[in-house]
Amino acid sequence: MANAATKIRNVFTSAETPLTLTDVRHALPELKASQISMGLCYFMRQRYMTREPIKNEQSRGRKTVWLYTYHLTKLPKPEIIV
Repeated sequence: MANAATKIRNVFTSAETPLTLTDVRHALPELKASQISMGLCYFMRQRYMTREPIKNEQSRGRKTVWLYTYHLTKLPKPEIIV
């Protein structure tokens, strides 16, 4: 897992643009989809990554996909309104 997270971080820092899961899979064909997904979830939990839904540009598959953005600094905790 740690090795996969490091590889995913390197892909995002070298690309310097938001990427989809498909983009990461093309950049890292040696990793399984589950390893990439776990790495993305890890960065989301650590607050280094955000995601937003976008329309899928491919003709096949889901209509919307997540666009992931990696941040070099940790994002602040969301405020919980009670």
